[in-house]
Amino acid sequence: MAEIFVKKGDGTSEVLDYNKIRRSLRKAGASSALADEIIDSMASRLYQGISTSEIYKMAHHLLSEMRPGAAARFGLRNALLKLGPEGYAFETYIGALLKGRGYQTMLRQRLQGKCIQHEIDVVATRGEFQGKPPTKCIIECKFHNSPHMPCHIQSALYTWARFLDVRETNPDIQAVWLATNTKFSSDVIVYADCVGLKLLGWSFPQHESLQARIEENKLYPITILPHLERRAFSALHEAGIITVKELLSSPNERLHGLGISPRETEKLKQEAKLVLSSRS
Repeated sequence: MAEIFVKKGDGTSEVLDYNKIRRSLRKAGASSALADEIIDSMASRLYQGISTSEIYKMAHHLLSEMRPGAAARFGLRNALLKLGPEGYAFETYIGALLKGRGYQTMLRQRLQGKCIQHEIDVVATRGEFQGKPPTKCIIECKFHNSPHMPCHIQSALYTWARFLDVRETNPDIQAVWLATNTKFSSDVIVYADCVGLKLLGWSFPQHESLQARIEENKLYPITILPHLERRAFSALHEAGIITVKELLSSPNERLHGLGISPRETEKLKQEAKLVLSSRS
């Protein structure tokens, strides 16, 4: 295939790496043969200077025609953005992810530090788990409405300072996390490694990233469902339903009571089953 230069979201350009597209398609559940077929179909439509967002839309459209469930999973990063524009739903979602790792979580708690009182996004506790000792930690969540907006050093400094103050009066809190739906700047990574701040971002750490943790237990956000309206999302979130699995396990009568019609409930549950099926 001819070498194509693509324009990234930050305005810079780079050579298109077809393997990145292939890996994303495979991770979404497309077979190797289907991923190759989609890339072959895209090749004739690509042009010099095409944006990465346009490439994503093209791949998503082709995948949705062949494997709708896989297409939804392919849109995972965009689904996280739909948790905004405020950060409350992202906090709820991080809590749900931690529950999948055996934690008990409490959201938006006020804890007294040595100097001041703090509102903590997520407090997570876990007993002995898979050979790991019991632990209690606090998580600061930084939500961004653009995938190109990194989490900067100010957030890391603030998070660590808050932890030090809270730990003075809560010695059982042993660790602190900074979680974001995007990336971390390089100085955040260096600082976190130096002081012991744990990071959780879209693609960091490499094998323990937000994306990896989501795929690990298939804890996809409900915003991954193609036909979820904003009204229904708000109602579900207020009821504590933030993952596709939670939606699927909720009795229909409960969803109807949230203002979601029987027809809409059936549609959302059908899409939920497709997303959770590796064959979809």
